[in-house]
Amino acid sequence: MTHFHDHGFTFIELIITLAILGVIISISTASYQGILENQTLLSRTSEVYYTLQLAKVEAIKRNQKIYVNFCQQGNIWKMGISDTNQCDCFSTNSCQLDGVEKVQDLADGKTIFIDSSTLTFTGTQASYGALRFSVETGTVTITNSEQHSLSIIQSAMRLRVCALAQAQLGHKKC
Repeated sequence: MTHFHDHGFTFIELIITLAILGVIISISTASYQGILENQTLLSRTSEVYYTLQLAKVEAIKRNQKIYVNFCQQGNIWKMGISDTNQCDCFSTNSCQLDGVEKVQDLADGKTIFIDSSTLTFTGTQASYGALRFSVETGTVTITNSEQHSLSIIQSAMRLRVCALAQAQLGHKKC
């Protein structure tokens, strides 16, 4: 009497396991992409918020007006901070404080977007004066390809971040 003991997997079992693994990986990849886009939106929103805060502090510290410019070329947006109102974020050394270039990427037009109609500062420039309440009011709304939107709102009294349609990504509804 001969007994065969199977060790390992059959080819069919291996193919079924690989197919199931492929489905799981494709689902998790799509979910991971959404997480990355939401994190990018949160990051860019924080960059705008803290740049506007920096401009306010620098204006008081220097006792002069500080400007934050939002510059657009096609769907690409950048933000620059300067002590002059002639800052062009796409020109080298145009936006400087103390001789240091202060330009940040905001929207790439592929995963992060800014609609120029949602930028409500005068033109595309926010300014902060040395006096406590001499700020220019306005809003910047940033949207990702998942259609989540966050607004950075500068009122005469405070700067805040909120979500447009509903509370999302850790921010309350505006």
